[in-house]
Amino acid sequence: MPYEWSSPPERAQLGAASSHQPGLRLSLSAHNALSREGFAGFIGATAALMAVPLLAFLGHTVLWVIAAALGSALCAIWLALKASWRRGQVREEFELWSDLAILRRINPNGQLQEWRANPYWVEVHMSKDDGPVPDYLTLRGGGRVVEIGAFLSQEERPLLATDLQSAFLNAARQT
Repeated sequence: MPYEWSSPPERAQLGAASSHQPGLRLSLSAHNALSREGFAGFIGATAALMAVPLLAFLGHTVLWVIAAALGSALCAIWLALKASWRRGQVREEFELWSDLAILRRINPNGQLQEWRANPYWVEVHMSKDDGPVPDYLTLRGGGRVVEIGAFLSQEERPLLATDLQSAFLNAARQT
């Protein structure tokens, strides 16, 4: 699963933010279907398969035209996969104390976005159809509405919403 809790949200022992260590941490990351090794293997296999038809043209001048076209196609595949992989490098980190909730989003370009709120006043809201993705999950509090886990699958977002509601309920009980 592309998200992981440090401990079960409903049973975490939450201290005040002055205790420095959050009682609960959540790490979310986009799922990458292709690892670096898989990427290298795919490009290598594609190059090898593209080279097979070139054997029929050995000794002909048309070989260079076809080789250039196949090389351009391989380069386009390389660039498209690299761009897709970079877009998948988004990460979110959520930390919860009894008196403070922090959500940090690290974008693919390295830009950091941060949201802070008192967990007692935070609302977990899931929109079935009112968002860029089905079951769009947001947190409302601290005067802002922020999305969380938009890159998760449609099946994972409702599970995360339930976990977040349990975590905030737990924080309210420990205030």
